[in-house]
Amino acid sequence: SRSSAASDVYKRQVQAYLASISYADAMLGRVLNSLEQSRFRDNTIVVLWSDHGWHLGEKQHWQKFTMWRAATRVPFIVRVPKGAPGLLSGTKAGGVCQQPVNLLSLFPTLTELCGLPGKADNDGPSLVPLLENPSESWPHLSVTYGRRGTIGVSGKSWRYIRYSSGDEELYDIASDPFEWRNLAGSQGHSEKLAEFRDRMPSELSLIHI
Repeated sequence: SRSSAASDVYKRQVQAYLASISYADAMLGRVLNSLEQSRFRDNTIVVLWSDHGWHLGEKQHWQKFTMWRAATRVPFIVRVPKGAPGLLSGTKAGGVCQQPVNLLSLFPTLTELCGLPGKADNDGPSLVPLLENPSESWPHLSVTYGRRGTIGVSGKSWRYIRYSSGDEELYDIASDPFEWRNLAGSQGHSEKLAEFRDRMPSELSLIHI
């Protein structure tokens, strides 16, 4: 049947997606093993990140360009050896941080870790405080820019999306991590909605490629 054939196509596509992840993971292992065996193992900062995600059927989507967490989150791992100018103690193995961070923080983080001068006009805050203590308080939000002026803003427990049409979505990701219940129209969450509206970026500098 048509539905069975479509199901088989989706199954093969998910399998291919997972296979590509497995291959990338294996290649990463080769790189890290080579670094571990080299003379640079104790003076090299390692940062792993990737492009943003892809819906594989979540929320009935099969695409990349949405503003939900399935398509906007990225893996982000940092290992700093002891003796780095900006973090003499280095990072501790196994540390996990739950704060919302952004790849805009890569540059200020690496310059601080290496003891290099930073840029005052950089949009992202340095992540060195979180690398030193993953449980450190963190006042910053993470902003994601989408197509046609859509903006998503992530806090530790909440996520807000505003579309170019003016439509809004608000999710309590602590209790609703898959973002099924849009609370933007709920009077009980008007204060949280106002909080995110107040913290939206006032100016956007976008480069279209």
